[in-house]
Amino acid sequence: MRGVSVVAVASMLATPGLAQEVIELSDVIVTGEKVERTLTQTASSVSVFTANDIANSFGDPTVRDVIEGTPNVVFPGPVSAPIIRGQDTIGPNTGSIAFLSGTVPRATINVDGHYQNWYEYVFGGVPSWDVKSIEVFRGPQTTSQGANAIAGTIIVNTKDPTFTPEMLYQAEYGSYNTNRASIALSGPFNDQLAGRIAVDYYGRDTFINYINPAFHPGESDQDYASLMVRGKLLWRPTTIPGLEAKLTYSYLDTNRPTDEAAFPSYADLNSRSLTMPSWDQTTNTGILDVSYDFGNGIKLVNQAQYSDSDIARINDPMTDAGASINQTNISNETRLLFGEASNKISGLAGLYYANTTSDEVLYYRGISSFDDTKDNLGIFGELSYRLTDRWTVTGSLRYQQDHVQRTGTSSLARVPINYDETFDAWLPKITLAYALTEEITVGGLISKGYNPGGVSLNVSTGQWIPFEAESVWDYELFTRMNFLDGRLFITGNLFYMDYQDAQRYVNVLLSSGLTQTYTVNADAANAFGFELSASYKVLSNLLVTAGWGVTQSEITSMGSNPAYVGNEFQKSPGYTVDFGAVWEPIERLSVAGKLRFVDGYYSDDANTVAYQTNSYMIADASVAYKFNQHFEVYGYAKNLFNERSPTYMQLNRSLGSVEASMTIPQIFGVGMRGQF
Repeated sequence: MRGVSVVAVASMLATPGLAQEVIELSDVIVTGEKVERTLTQTASSVSVFTANDIANSFGDPTVRDVIEGTPNVVFPGPVSAPIIRGQDTIGPNTGSIAFLSGTVPRATINVDGHYQNWYEYVFGGVPSWDVKSIEVFRGPQTTSQGANAIAGTIIVNTKDPTFTPEMLYQAEYGSYNTNRASIALSGPFNDQLAGRIAVDYYGRDTFINYINPAFHPGESDQDYASLMVRGKLLWRPTTIPGLEAKLTYSYLDTNRPTDEAAFPSYADLNSRSLTMPSWDQTTNTGILDVSYDFGNGIKLVNQAQYSDSDIARINDPMTDAGASINQTNISNETRLLFGEASNKISGLAGLYYANTTSDEVLYYRGISSFDDTKDNLGIFGELSYRLTDRWTVTGSLRYQQDHVQRTGTSSLARVPINYDETFDAWLPKITLAYALTEEITVGGLISKGYNPGGVSLNVSTGQWIPFEAESVWDYELFTRMNFLDGRLFITGNLFYMDYQDAQRYVNVLLSSGLTQTYTVNADAANAFGFELSASYKVLSNLLVTAGWGVTQSEITSMGSNPAYVGNEFQKSPGYTVDFGAVWEPIERLSVAGKLRFVDGYYSDDANTVAYQTNSYMIADASVAYKFNQHFEVYGYAKNLFNERSPTYMQLNRSLGSVEASMTIPQIFGVGMRGQF
């Protein structure tokens, strides 16, 4: 039975002249659970975007752009983190509370082993250039990923050095002064050592018009800019068969506005805001991967990672919520793997440790200064046993310990903060799969997810309010179906998630136009729904895809805020639907399109009607012609029908008016690319 990139292909725009290679259904490898499995063998709900999917998503400069439209994954603004199955992956502490109280994300992006910090994740952007695969997991992944994965995780694997020379290039220009230039070079130094370097620049102007005469940006910059430089060395010594070492260095410098939000009437894309802070971030990352294959089904893998980030929130004046964050992270993961998925017995054992230190300064009504330290320890293992040719049971267990320390003073708090708490949890997962036929696999899984607790500041009282760790039991049924000699592939997951001590970010109205926000625990909450995706190769030159996600969420018990009981999760659409097609009518010419629908939702847990968004539809299209492998031209239209809909609504405290994050308006672009 074969797995295939399903929803991923919905966003694929085919490479002319390579249609057979692009749309031929083939096994897709999933790596995010720390072992390599095909999509068919993976019980977790995951969408995989292959190198072809990514390279042919014209006009999608970042990982976020590529994965947008995945069932039950929604981005509530141009600058945001995804909502996965109704869970806001930013976490409970957001906005100014994230500065004052620290960050507790529910998911993050792992790039080659570097877990992005909260500021990279929310206000940065991972370039999609020279990426090998993207895996989007929905549902708790704490057992395999550790802390901050209770909603899911996004795994990004970039391309490794090759022992055959290659060069790739790309140049692009579009609406709103969109411009992009990219290059990648790879090849051997000798028969044991190879190197690769990739460079990507992207920029565009903001689509918001700042019409307030009093608007003064100062040194803030509301336009987008991103520069990525990544280098890799791969060593495979011929004198030590089975040994492999890879050294990766990456540099990422990004600028983003805090938001692209409009005031009524929203479709005009005008803002009367007095300021719009921007985020200037620079991150250097070094990763050393060393593995040794003993040749008897046993492999030892070690990954050491170091990163440092300089982050600035720039406003005019800086005393109006400007901020500076310097963060350093080190981590090491060791894994021992034995057997393969096709063996009767296979599994792994692993040990993970990470230390993150942050120096944070916020300039708002005085100075707030904090030292933040997090230590994360994970001991984990997995054992998969093939009971018969049809039945397979897999058990996983992780012991997770998270030590959170935060000290400092704030002009907004009555007393200094000296928070020092340790959280731990046992996190089991069990999966039972049954091969109903050679083409159909069905099964079920039960897993526990967890996120550590933290502290929040009630600005109106000046008191620090601790909140507890949250946990969830996730129950799922799944199926993987492969029909018509591999031309039709269907994947589905039906889920029910039961939350305890759910961390919720609440808004309390103090007076007209003045709200107080902080984090509390809801005693209980739940969410249920499904993800269903299909990919059908209708003809040798035509592929159609579809995806459908449904999430129904509810806060069922909340002693601290009983008015919230019965409410839906904030930013949680009831459904998402996507359709896509890739067609090569004649040799070298390809045409592609996709549609995605997002249901309306409330922007806050209070389910405030004034902050309720409407459903919307986005259509994209592209056309490309390949003269030869060295030169190809293409054009694309993003948001073809110029849908201008609010995706997140909130009160602008400076002006006392509602403002709304908006869908990115219609963008046309042209480009060229090739390889040698």
